[in-house]
Amino acid sequence: MNKLVFWIALFLAAFPHLQAQMYDPFRKTAKPSSAPHLMPPPPMMAPSVPPTVVSAVMNGKAYINGAWYRVGDRINQHEITYIDKHFVGLKEGNRLKMIGVGSSRRVLGTKDVP
Repeated sequence: MNKLVFWIALFLAAFPHLQAQMYDPFRKTAKPSSAPHLMPPPPMMAPSVPPTVVSAVMNGKAYINGAWYRVGDRINQHEITYIDKHFVGLKEGNRLKMIGVGSSRRVLGTKDVP
């Protein structure tokens, strides 16, 4: 024990410039200076439309993105033109898109219609 006290006293005597400061949680910190080196945030991107997922087809209705739809209903600016047991046809303007039923099948094909 005496050796430990001796080494601590020797260390403190050898380095008198070391001073510990007590942390004060109530002391106000300095305000940050305006930092010109920081980059501005990136511009806002347009919200993306979620992909259309056809999960099931039953009794002339299609289960698309968590809701049941019939022919003639609209989803994401697309009109449902027909429902088959293997795919659903969606029309936007003069473009027809066929989406397969199931999670692995997305867009089967697209074509322009008059």
